[in-house]
Amino acid sequence: MKKVAVIGSTSFSGTNLINMLLGMGDYQVLGISRSGENWPALLAHLHHGSDRYQFARHHLVDDMDGTLAALDGFAPDYIVNFAAQGEVPSSFAHPDRHYETNALAHVRLTEALRTRSYLKRYVHISTPEVYGSCEGAVRENQPLDPS
Repeated sequence: MKKVAVIGSTSFSGTNLINMLLGMGDYQVLGISRSGENWPALLAHLHHGSDRYQFARHHLVDDMDGTLAALDGFAPDYIVNFAAQGEVPSSFAHPDRHYETNALAHVRLTEALRTRSYLKRYVHISTPEVYGSCEGAVRENQPLDPS
């Protein structure tokens, strides 16, 4: 059985990945989020009644030690990271918090994960907004233009 940790598990994309993995049947999943799992209707994986899913509430900025302890206890083969601050209005109100979350915390996380022998792959998910306005299909080699 493969083990996957999903950081930012209560995000739209995070919950959908968890639902897909649990639906496939051969995955154990650890969800980690700064937010609690407050809206059961939006978290379809809770309806699986699966003993293959567990949740840990930790914040990458405020509780990196807790995040790493949860990951070490679960020892995932794969980590998929959706965690980020993306709301533009709050980025203007609290730019330092967005920088801590979106830059510093990720540097600290990846540096810590670099030494974990259980980890086969780390995948960081970004936003399509880094490609700017696009028409048609957007591919990975598309030039970045977040203006």
